[in-house]
Amino acid sequence: MVNNMKAVKLILIVVATLLIAYNLKAQDIAFEPHNTFLYGDPGTEIIFEADVTNLTTMEQTVFLVRTVNNLPAGWTSSLCFDLCFSSEVDSIATTSDFGSSPLAPNETRVVSLHVFTDNTIAAANVQIQAGTFHNPDNRITRDFIATTDPSLSVNGDNLLNTYYLFQNYPNPFNPSTRISYNVGEPGLVQLKVYNILGVEVASLVDDYKNSGNYTINFDAANFSSGVYFYSLSVNNFTQTRKMIPEK
Repeated sequence: MVNNMKAVKLILIVVATLLIAYNLKAQDIAFEPHNTFLYGDPGTEIIFEADVTNLTTMEQTVFLVRTVNNLPAGWTSSLCFDLCFSSEVDSIATTSDFGSSPLAPNETRVVSLHVFTDNTIAAANVQIQAGTFHNPDNRITRDFIATTDPSLSVNGDNLLNTYYLFQNYPNPFNPSTRISYNVGEPGLVQLKVYNILGVEVASLVDDYKNSGNYTINFDAANFSSGVYFYSLSVNNFTQTRKMIPEK
């Protein structure tokens, strides 16, 4: 009888442990964009909307964090969750500080990302992470592509299957910046930096890459201020853009 009681207690402990582990790992919310790729005419506002759903039986305070904001010079982006905020705000939450409130059980609320373009033909890559205060390390990541380039618009959500070199962000910068690029088909990727005379001054990537989106940091602490060019070459594709480190 004693052994049976010990066995029952052991089973209960194991079950409780598994339930706790499950609750720690279970997804509190769903974060489903209506679109991840949108085309707009130059000078327009491109708006992405997404549904955030509370999957639990308790209230959830949800946060959004803008983790990548690779925009062409002159473009800005902003986050909206009940209210919209300035382009300098990288994180918002469903709290009173942001004019919002927690999501009720099973509630779905629409959030949005706004990308403000200028008259240039270019593309932007913005990455958003969504999570809850209850489980802040368990985040859902989504990438959004906004473009005014009609040659990209035909690819829709398959943009990540094409080749593209994004404008570095921030730009101008001091001392570092981020460069993102898409690889359409696997191949040898070379990403190099050149000075105004066309002399190679840095090799950032020289490696075989699978299809997908990549981001790399470029530290120009040892470079003088001025205009530089960075160029992506992969398979038969080459694209070059301008960047400006400022000291």
